[in-house]
Amino acid sequence: MKPGIRKTRGIGLAALLLLAGGLLLNGCESDATAPRENLPPPTAQEAAQQAALVAVSAAKVGPKLVTFNGTVLAEKELGVYPYTFPEGGNITGSIMLEFFTGGPTGTHSAWGDADYGLLYSPGEEMVTASVDLGGGVGPIFGVSFDLHGDINQAQDTATVSGTGTFVTGDISDDFSLTNVVVQALSGYPEGGSLTLKAGSHEVVVTYDGSSTAGVAVNAVAMFTVDLDTGILSPVID
Repeated sequence: MKPGIRKTRGIGLAALLLLAGGLLLNGCESDATAPRENLPPPTAQEAAQQAALVAVSAAKVGPKLVTFNGTVLAEKELGVYPYTFPEGGNITGSIMLEFFTGGPTGTHSAWGDADYGLLYSPGEEMVTASVDLGGGVGPIFGVSFDLHGDINQAQDTATVSGTGTFVTGDISDDFSLTNVVVQALSGYPEGGSLTLKAGSHEVVVTYDGSSTAGVAVNAVAMFTVDLDTGILSPVID
């Protein structure tokens, strides 16, 4: 725990909200008509916790654009690769990766030659993610991605933007990523932000290359999130 930061009190409330309604997603399929309006409005902390979970999963999934090795899976066609996360990790399921040379209007290429890439969830599939919030609480949730961006082969980074959806139980919230710099070395995004809207709250998570990211709720800096565990800690003045 970093100096000046204390563990969030009431974290169990957010975890219980996420656990309500059953978090084990059958087939990782989302219900686009999930009636969030039938649930109590999320508190600021609950909205922040949802965004924190997405931020952790995005930090783990996004780097596949620069760490993927196309030789480990059979190609469907040049530049188009399916990727399935290995069993035993906290991300399971599949994504699709597409690689191009010449930018977004260029031609498909092998992953090692690309200067532009797409990372997206195929069809209606989602990856299933889990985190350990401590105390035996381990929410499981689904996340879909539709990302795109420039790849810097020399630096092993990609700058991605795009959208996605977070689903757990009867909760379904959309999010967006803006200029998130994913990298191969540390696994923590070097910059960029993630925005999630939950109820009346807008939560912005800002990456800075470290193992924590800032979390602002309704434009007020309220928390930091540990990108390894998903645990929120309040900002102390």
